[in-house]
Amino acid sequence: MDLPLEENQGRLTYWLFYTERCVSYAYAEVLRAHCVEREKPYVVTPPQWGALSLLLAQNGMTIGTMSQKRGVDAPAATGIITRLEQIGLVERQHDREDRRVVKVYLTEEGRDISQTLAISVEHFEQSLKRGFVEGELDHFLAQLQQLILNAAEVGKTIGDRFSFPPRLMIKGSENTQK
Repeated sequence: MDLPLEENQGRLTYWLFYTERCVSYAYAEVLRAHCVEREKPYVVTPPQWGALSLLLAQNGMTIGTMSQKRGVDAPAATGIITRLEQIGLVERQHDREDRRVVKVYLTEEGRDISQTLAISVEHFEQSLKRGFVEGELDHFLAQLQQLILNAAEVGKTIGDRFSFPPRLMIKGSENTQK
């Protein structure tokens, strides 16, 4: 595929958009292929994997907590959980201590597919890291997080509209936060 390099060289937004698109498509394909190889009657999407991975790490969360941890609004998180529930990967249950609280749990099928998907996702992430020397990736991630912070300063509804604290995600980056 020929990229219009001369026209777009130095255009940060073009390269960020193009990178996001390429990585997103590859990521979705990794998840799709994983489900197809296992002859599952469903395909897990990247947003669904985000929810499943949270539950794999800590089963039994409210949709609100999941929404905050993934940086998506509550209606979007509810839709993701509803679709996962429809395909039998999660279930909602009232909290035993406070019946007003509803938590989301992995089903046995959800736990099984999540555990194997975690391996495929880790392999994908390792493939993305090829070509980076030690320290480069952390520096690159810190730069991306700075771009998020810069975009968030443009306006309250632009950039990081969920106040997701990206700088807290990289060890040692709290020293560089403005």
